[in-house]
Amino acid sequence: MHKNIFLASYPKSGNTWLRSIIGNFYNFDKDFNLNDLKLIPLLSIKKHFSEFENKVYTNNNELHFDWISKNIIECQKILNNNVNHLNIFKTHSARHKNFTNETVNAGFIYIVRDPRDIIVSLKNFSGKAIDKTIDEFLFSKSLMITTNGAQELLSTWELNVQSWLNYNSVPRLIIKYEDLKLNPKEIILNITKFLNKIHRLNINLSEQDIDKIIENTNFTNLRNLEDKNGFDEATKHSKFFRSGTSNQWKDILSNSQAKLIEKNLKSLMKYFNYI
Repeated sequence: MHKNIFLASYPKSGNTWLRSIIGNFYNFDKDFNLNDLKLIPLLSIKKHFSEFENKVYTNNNELHFDWISKNIIECQKILNNNVNHLNIFKTHSARHKNFTNETVNAGFIYIVRDPRDIIVSLKNFSGKAIDKTIDEFLFSKSLMITTNGAQELLSTWELNVQSWLNYNSVPRLIIKYEDLKLNPKEIILNITKFLNKIHRLNINLSEQDIDKIIENTNFTNLRNLEDKNGFDEATKHSKFFRSGTSNQWKDILSNSQAKLIEKNLKSLMKYFNYI
């Protein structure tokens, strides 16, 4: 049986950018299209459970998180067996004990971003007040998100990040959003080495190939593609590719808001050298 790979992150941390880069590994010589992102879909969506019976729904006709949790390992087995190639899935889920394991998962890449910048991006993306965004981000342990008809446990930023850091039974690659911005060539090489090692993909990119991938998937090009053709992951509150900059929080967050985030996330922020 093939085993899948996850591209995991908290929302607005660079997961979509990472998907665009990895999806472009085999198509860098063609014009990049945002529809190519669908080659790396979200795992927790309704259509991935189409073969299951006795599904349980919420009042909003979404697949219920408790039911998904009981069936998502089996779902991965089915999805892995239905293809003769590697499955790569995106997820924003906290890695709770029922989400995945080494029987179906070959490894994962987790991309992390300065939580203060995530707050700014989330606030614009969701349209929520910034204090409400911070409160959920720091304290809502049971926070759910719904995409394409299925619930997924997001939880707090701290628990989400820590849950994946604690997942040690499979190989993993942890990437910082800021490093991807500053040193894209080095990070892309690290990604190819990781994927080749855990799944023998034989990705062999020349320096010129990597330069082309960086050109195809840089933030300006992604934003221009969204401006031209739209993007179905945007919201009514904001375009998806809005800014992409680092340290934007310095101009947006008040001193007390920044200090609240830093106080509550001190351990992990120090671990990633954000403070």
